Amino acid sequence: MPRFLSSPSSHALPAAIMPLAVAASLLLAGCGTRTDAQAVPGATSEPVPVRTVSLLARTPVDSGTIRVTGTLAGKEEVGLSFKIGGVISRIVPDPGQRVLAGQVLAELRPTEIAAQVASARASRDKAQRDLDRVQRLYADSVATLEQLQDARTGLDVATNALRVAQFNAEYAVIRSPGDGVVLSRTAEPGQVVEPGRPVLTVRRNGRGMVVRIGLPDRDAVGVSLGSLAEVTFDAMPDHRFTGRVTQRAAAASAGTGDYAAEVTLLGNANELPSGLVAHVTLRSASMVRRGDARVLVPLDALVDADGDSAAVFVLSPDGKSVARRTVRLTDVAEALRTALVPIVAGLDGAETVIVAGMSRLIDGTKVTVVNTPARRAAAGGATEATAAP
Repeated sequence: MPRFLSSPSSHALPAAIMPLAVAASLLLAGCGTRTDAQAVPGATSEPVPVRTVSLLARTPVDSGTIRVTGTLAGKEEVGLSFKIGGVISRIVPDPGQRVLAGQVLAELRPTEIAAQVASARASRDKAQRDLDRVQRLYADSVATLEQLQDARTGLDVATNALRVAQFNAEYAVIRSPGDGVVLSRTAEPGQVVEPGRPVLTVRRNGRGMVVRIGLPDRDAVGVSLGSLAEVTFDAMPDHRFTGRVTQRAAAASAGTGDYAAEVTLLGNANELPSGLVAHVTLRSASMVRRGDARVLVPLDALVDADGDSAAVFVLSPDGKSVARRTVRLTDVAEALRTALVPIVAGLDGAETVIVAGMSRLIDGTKVTVVNTPARRAAAGGATEATAAP
C-alpha cells in the first residue's frame, strides 16, 4: 500500500485524528502499488509521475449564527458566612450597597467567643507551669521521664487549643473579600446563625461581569474560546455590548444536556445589576481563522500524519522537483466531511501540492506532472487536477 499516511502507534495519534488517518488511507488505496523499481523512494533516475493540485487561501466562511438566552452575573459572587455559630451583633451593609476590600461587614456577639479564647489561654498557661515544675523535679530525680513527657504533651495540646480558639475568634468577623457590591442579605442583628450559613452575598468587581448560557451540542462544537459575541438585554433594548467566550464546559450537564458557557462582557460593566436576561449572538465558524484567510489541503495530499501534524510535498516553481513541508492541521471533523484539511501553519496557500505519487518521493525528487484539464473540487472551491489514464 502507498505510504501516504503512516500508521502511528496508539500513543502518537489522539482518538480525534484516527478517523482522518483511516479516511485518508481509504482515499489513497486506489492510487496503485509499488513495483520493484519503486521500492526505494527517489531511487530511480527517471522523473516520477505525479498528480498535483493548486491551493488557494480563502476567507473563512461562517457556518451560521447562534442565538441563545442567558443570565447576567458577576464572575465572582461570594456567599459570606461565619465559621462558628453565634448571635449576630451587627450587619453593616444593605443590598445594593458598595463595599471595599477588607471592610467589616458583620460580626458575632463577642461574649462567648472571648470567653473561649480566655479559657484556652488559661489552660495553656497552666500547662506551661506544670511543665516547668516537672522539669525541676526531673532534674532532682524526683519526677520520672514519663511524667516529664506527659507534661510536654499537655503543653502542646493546650497551645493548639488556644490557636483554634483564636482562629475561630478571627472568623467571627466577616470582611469584604474585595471591592464590589452587596447582592443579598439573609440575616439581621440579634439573630442566631449556625456555622457556614451565608448571611451576605458580595459580587466582586475584579473579574468583571459574565453572561452564563447553555449551548446544545450542535452549537457547542462550533464555538471556541475567545469568540466574540454581541449581547443585548431586555431591560436595555437600545444598548449593545460586546463580549468574548471565556469558558465552555467539556461535558454536557446532566439535567439539560447543554454545555455551560460564559461570555465575559468587555469593558467596565460593573454598574449593571446581576440577574438581567441577556440575548447573546455568536458566530459559529466552520473553519479556523488564519489571519484573514484559510488554507485548505486535499486529504489525500497528506503523508506521515501524527496527531495534529503531517507533511505534504510541494512542487518547485520550475515544476521539475518537489520539497517536503511539515504542516499543522486542525478541524478533523471538517476534513472528514469535505475531504479538505484546514492548515494552521506550514503553507501560505500559494503552493501546488502533490496528491498522487507520494510513495516514491523524498525531498528534492525529480518529478513530471501528469494532469488532465482541471476541474473544480466539490468542497471549498479549490482547483483540482485529475491524473491522466
